[in-house]
Amino acid sequence: MTTTTQIWDLRTGSIYDAYAYDHAITSMAFDARRIVCAAGEGVVKVYDKADGTQWDCGVGAGQAEASQTAAAIIERVHIRDGYLVEGRQDGRVGVWTC
Repeated sequence: MTTTTQIWDLRTGSIYDAYAYDHAITSMAFDARRIVCAAGEGVVKVYDKADGTQWDCGVGAGQAEASQTAAAIIERVHIRDGYLVEGRQDGRVGVWTC
């Protein structure tokens, strides 16, 4: 199952950008600059609204996909004032600066 996050331009009523994920999105949050998603992986998907870039954040970021699955799945995310907080299935909580 593929899940898609769509970024809409409310002024024009059309889709501005879209990102597809391999798993269902369990949590999403945003602030003035970024949108963050937990999508059934060991990393948080981060989208920067200002420049349109996307990257992974978390313990499994930058590792091969097989290594990411070894990290506990992230179920909840929140972003505020440049800080990202993640909650994992195994009870661990991570705090990252963005």
